Amino acid sequence: MLKSVFFMTLLWGVSTAFMFDFHHQQRQQQQQQQEQQRSYEDRVLDNECPNYLCPDTLQCVKEKKDCPCPFSKSQLKCELPNGDYLCISKPATHDQKLNEQYDDSKKGPQFKAGNGIRDCGWILDVYQGKI
Repeated sequence: MLKSVFFMTLLWGVSTAFMFDFHHQQRQQQQQQQEQQRSYEDRVLDNECPNYLCPDTLQCVKEKKDCPCPFSKSQLKCELPNGDYLCISKPATHDQKLNEQYDDSKKGPQFKAGNGIRDCGWILDVYQGKI
């Protein structure tokens, strides 16, 4: 009988400690997320960019169209006729020539492979209602 009381007390203590720690970790994670959001807001508000501040990268550029994609090694920047742009993942292909086209910072966004490959040419077709 004494052993079972001792065991139950020990089990209750361990489960209480676990639950307390779980809630503590959850609260700590929420605080970190709030700090990250606050710091982004602070970086935007405290920025002294005289022209255009890119919302994705916080780079200061002359015009909105000059903003880089956040992941330029793996994304294409597709410029739209209205002056906006979209950053899309570079198409996955095993064709070395196509990969070279997409990796070229000037030719890649202008290139249209066709055959349903979702590159900037495809984006423009969708924008213009052709697809």
